[in-house]
Amino acid sequence: MNIPDYHHPVTLPPVMISEMDRDDLYAAATSALRNSRTAPAASNGLREIFRAKIVPNDQLPTNVVAVNSCVDVRDNVAGANRRIVLVLPGETTSKPNAVSVLSPLGAALIGLSEGSSIEWCTASGDRRNITVVRSTPSSEGSPKTSGSC
Repeated sequence: MNIPDYHHPVTLPPVMISEMDRDDLYAAATSALRNSRTAPAASNGLREIFRAKIVPNDQLPTNVVAVNSCVDVRDNVAGANRRIVLVLPGETTSKPNAVSVLSPLGAALIGLSEGSSIEWCTASGDRRNITVVRSTPSSEGSPKTSGSC
């Protein structure tokens, strides 16, 4: 019997996260692990923390996706562009175009630099391939501010 090989190794792009974002993401993810609905997303967030290069807050390049970054993303499959603001859980309703860092898209984006691409799965299991076209800190320049674009 000839069984096809469906194993496709995935090379993940490097990620860099600030100490402050690591601490905030870790707290949000460990809290979300207690809920069966949010546990898979929390696992994704923790995985990104553990594979990331952690840097002091003032050494995170401005073109790296961080919490409250304004991010222009290209869907490489559909060819569509989208602008989002990456936020902590609980902030998605208060900010336009907000995406939680614990959503599949948010976990895929955190720590990527401009020009980086990554393949990820949506909550429904569909595969997506996205590229960070541009990432800028929140308009007020502080990682803890409103995160508006």
